[in-house]
Formats: sequence, structure tokens, C-alpha cells
Amino acid sequence: MHTGNNICEIRKKNSLSIEKLAEMVGLDVEYLKGLEERDVEASVSELLKISAALGTDISALIYGKEFNEGGVTFTRPETRKVVERRKRHKYESLAPDYSGRHIEPFLVEVFEQDEKNLEFSSHDGEEFHYVIKGSLKITVEDQEYLLNQGDTLYFDSSLRHALNAIGGNAEVLVSIYNEKAMMNYSRSPLMSNLIQGAKIIGGMNVVVIMPNPTAIAAVNRAIEEKVVKYAYFVGDSSSYPLELLKYPEYYKFIEIDPHIQEFDKSAAHRGIELIHSGEGHMLMKGKINTAIFMKAILNKETGIGTGRRLSLVSIFELPEVDRLIFLTDPGINPALTVAKDVMASRDIILNAIDVAQSMGIDKPNVALLDANEKPSEKIPSSMFAKQLSEMEWESATVFGPLSYDLALYEEAVIHKGMSDLPVAGKADILIVPHISGGNFLYKAWAMTMGSDVANVVLGAKVPVILTSRSDSDMTKFLTLCASAVYSQHVLKIGNK
Repeated sequence: MHTGNNICEIRKKNSLSIEKLAEMVGLDVEYLKGLEERDVEASVSELLKISAALGTDISALIYGKEFNEGGVTFTRPETRKVVERRKRHKYESLAPDYSGRHIEPFLVEVFEQDEKNLEFSSHDGEEFHYVIKGSLKITVEDQEYLLNQGDTLYFDSSLRHALNAIGGNAEVLVSIYNEKAMMNYSRSPLMSNLIQGAKIIGGMNVVVIMPNPTAIAAVNRAIEEKVVKYAYFVGDSSSYPLELLKYPEYYKFIEIDPHIQEFDKSAAHRGIELIHSGEGHMLMKGKINTAIFMKAILNKETGIGTGRRLSLVSIFELPEVDRLIFLTDPGINPALTVAKDVMASRDIILNAIDVAQSMGIDKPNVALLDANEKPSEKIPSSMFAKQLSEMEWESATVFGPLSYDLALYEEAVIHKGMSDLPVAGKADILIVPHISGGNFLYKAWAMTMGSDVANVVLGAKVPVILTSRSDSDMTKFLTLCASAVYSQHVLKIGNK
């Protein structure tokens, strides 16, 4: 079903006029009418915005059913959905509308192919195959199994495996069980919304400069979850761990001669070229030296800088807070609101506003954090926050200084009698005065509170991804999801 049908049904169920919805989400009435009448399809950022306004999640707009909603899904042959999983197989999902499922049932048509071109894969979970028609050879590791009509095979899908039809096409019922699907691992409903949004895009292309095991493993997970379509690995492919190269059909190896001088610089330059050509939508750091990586990005002649300062935006879902929170800058800029470089601070704020808007927040509320809400000459950062808040901001409401509790919690605002302060109790974006404060908040939320987090570096033409070995698998995956959603947002704006 087209998303417009579901939007229309949910809107009417909520007794909401299309004019009121347009006002709530900041979209044109005629555009929403076109969406509901199936003339246009919404971007992910628009779907996130609409789902928030309708008090539901993005799954309800896509499938007509909220994520993790229990019950029964009945699927007729004509309502199956074709899923692009392998180029030489045709997959039809037999339960496309059951949200939060751990089992993926498919009807698969397997085509006969040259044995030399078999597509192997491996992923967490288990698989069950039942041959409905024809003959099928399944290779698991080095063992081959010949199945005829009525035969079955059950195996650990983390083992390398491939399918091939024998003597013509074969039809197979396939059930894939994956309890480790990232959607089910997320502890946060709003982060699940972000994952769902990234998956609907259908995959964006990522360019990885000098891939290391951490980066390859993160990309593999995103390929499995259909968040990454193709990965461009720029470097010396002989240095990549073979055991991690699970999806060769989704990799594009861009070779750099390992014997040349300035190997790192050449790899970075070639990766930047892929971004300029439009082949890559996200740029990811591997084992390349950070200084060389950043210098290539910011090169005034060949780089992908936008003129803005680069900054890190971390996206959290916090307990007792009913919205995503965007924290900046916990990792790149040492000082944010204490120096006298107003334009650099403005860049950092604009970067955060951009990523928040890509996640469906039309006009974010920005809080410039400090010890309290009263500017004081004794606290220079508080005076600078006041100066920033007095600037003109078209795309957001910016206010500071503001204490942490007044920025996030309405009960604190009421208790202190501060309801007249802009953004108080409803901040979407928190701007910290020092990197140390941002780093303390980041680690307290991620490590002590166990909150899920995504990290995106903004300020370039595409999002920049920096992963570390200490990041959890979920953090790496959510970072790729957020980068994919932001990339699509930028592409749509650029195409208008």
C-alpha cells in the first residue's frame, strides 16, 4: 500500500484536517493532497515529521501497522512484496506487514547459474529451506547438498552458503530466523523509527577510505539490513581480512597501489572523487590517519567542504524524554560558546539544525547550555551564549544560556517558574560550551544510562562517519542509518 493511503486513514482517524496536518508539519497543503492521492511519495524526513504529528511511528505510515504491534498478518498472493536480496534469485516476502518480526518467510525462485559465479553469503541466525518445485543445490561451507521436491535443509546461516538451481529454475520456501536483527535490538522506539526510515530508502552508497575490520564489520551489518546498497572500499584489497568480506557482490574495490608514496593521501583523494561524482553518498574513515582524512575533506580545491566548520552531532533517545535529543559537540571542537569566533559557533549550531531537520524536526528548539539561565561576566561562556541567542535564526529557535534541567524537563521549568523562557523544557538540540562537557554527557548517557546513540560529522557535502573499536555494534549501525537518512535529505533538497 502507498504511504499516502495510510497517512490519510490515520489522519482521519485522529479527526485531523489536511490543512491542520500541513500546519503541524510545515508542508504545503497541495503537497500533502498529492501525497494522499498517490501523485507523489514522501521522503524519509517528511515521513518522520508526519508520524510524529500523527502520534504514531513510521511503520504505521509504511505498512499501516505500528512497529512491534502484535496480532496476526494475513497475506494473499497479490499482496506479497518482492524483495531485492540477491541478483540471481527472486524473493517474495510472505509476511511483509508484520512489524518487529524475528522470522523472515520468503518464496524464492532460484535461477540456474554458472558454478563459478555463485553468490555466497553469511549472517547471524538460522535458515530453513523447503523445495516446492525443481532441484536445488545448497552449498554450506565446503559441503554440497542436493535437494529435490519435498526435501528440506536447516542450517546455521552464519556459515558461508549459496544456492543454485539444477536443470532449470527451482521454487523454494525459505524461512530465515535472526534474533539479532538490529530493529529488535534497539532499546528505543524513536531509534527504531530511524532504522525503519533508513531501510525504506533502499540503501545509500558509502565510500570507505582504507577499510579496517571495524569499518568493514559495520558496513556488513548495514548491507544485511538494507541500509547500505553498495560499499566502495578504497585502498589495498589484499590487506582486508578475508573472513569479513562476506558480500562481494555489494563491494566495489577501488585499488590503490600499496607501494606508492603517500598511499593514505592517494586513497583519500580517490574517495573524495567518488563523492564528487555522485557515486558515494556517505564518507567513512577506515585506518587512514585522521589528519590526512580531514585535510582531504577540507581541501579548498578538491575537497568536499561547504565552508562550514566540521562538527560532531550525537543523536540520543533519553529516558523520560519523548523526543530525539541532538548533542553537539562531544568530539571535535574543543570550545563552542567560549571563543570569540561567532561564525564558527554559528556553523556548529547550523550543522545540528540540519541533521535535526533531516530527522523530521521542522523548526528545532536549540538550547545553549551553561551553569544556569542568567548570563554573568564571571562566566564568559554564558555571555557568549546570550550573544548567539540574540542572532537571527530563520530555521530554529535558539536560546541561551540555559541549564540542563531547564532545557530538557518541563517539570523543572514549572517548578522554577521559567515558562516564559524560549525552548525551556522542549529543547531538541543541546549545545555545550566545551568539548569536555559534551563528552561527559555523551558517556553518561551512553554508558551509564545505556541509551542508544548515532554519531554524524556534519559540515561537508555528505555526512562523514568516524567509527571506533569502542563503539557498540548498535552505535555503528545507527550511525550508518542516521547518515543514510541525512544523505537522502540532502539529495532531495539538492534536486528541488
